[in-house]
Amino acid sequence: MSIKGELVRVRARDGLELVGFYASPEGGARRAVLHTHGLAGNFYENHFVDSIYNAVVREGLAFLTFNNRGHDHRSDNLRGVGVETSYSPGGMVWDIYGDCIHDIVGCADFLASRGHSEIYFQGHSLGACKVVYYLSERPDKRAVGTVLISPPDMFALEDERTGGGLEALVAEARAHVDAGADDTLMEVGRAVPVAARAFLSVYGHRSSGDVFPFARGAEGDYRRLASLPVPVLATYGTIEEAVTVPVEKAVSLLRDKATQAPRVEAVVIEGANHSYWGKETELARVIAEFVEP
Repeated sequence: MSIKGELVRVRARDGLELVGFYASPEGGARRAVLHTHGLAGNFYENHFVDSIYNAVVREGLAFLTFNNRGHDHRSDNLRGVGVETSYSPGGMVWDIYGDCIHDIVGCADFLASRGHSEIYFQGHSLGACKVVYYLSERPDKRAVGTVLISPPDMFALEDERTGGGLEALVAEARAHVDAGADDTLMEVGRAVPVAARAFLSVYGHRSSGDVFPFARGAEGDYRRLASLPVPVLATYGTIEEAVTVPVEKAVSLLRDKATQAPRVEAVVIEGANHSYWGKETELARVIAEFVEP
């Protein structure tokens, strides 16, 4: 039976309204899991979210999943209150990578306002990149652990998907931005075009966007991963994963490069894909065993 929760509206640090789902065990909880979704995702689409929130709340932790400003391909995000409310264009098309800091700190503050003083920062796919980026840019004393669900090798994936065209796309995006045409929509081989500034915010700065550079092997820049001072759990499936190297190599590099983490656990779930279809319960069990109330 599913544990009851509530639809919540959270303010990002810059005032944008974020909608999400929050659940907490009876009697409250000291710790919570904060989930950040991936590219063009949302807080409810992946069925594993249901399984995880049920599992961690039964373990005695609270859980919050939310729509960040990059949810879905296109979206209208609200800003302001009452008659002062306005719409801001959002979704993958307009998502500025660095703005994840506003979203995540706003949600962490919401959890603190509900009495949860310690947080496991969890992210799926691009959400895993955002979580590590957030914690490396803005170390959060509330962090007690990090859960990375299928952390992707973003640059290598994009270069492979575009047939080696990433460098040319970055140059095109930079030319648009330099000309003051930030909102120029670029065809990048996805279902919808992406604004030049949004594309550049991920792929124009390897030091911020290339958080898990597994294709570059041990020579990649893992400084953000290495900065995490809390226990780390990473999970992968074995089918259609978001890395261009064997999953075993990605796991090995992640274990080696998270050098400040007091503990690094990595679990590969046989038969799972990037969305863990049919393996949601197994993923939730792994996470529930990692977190501590």
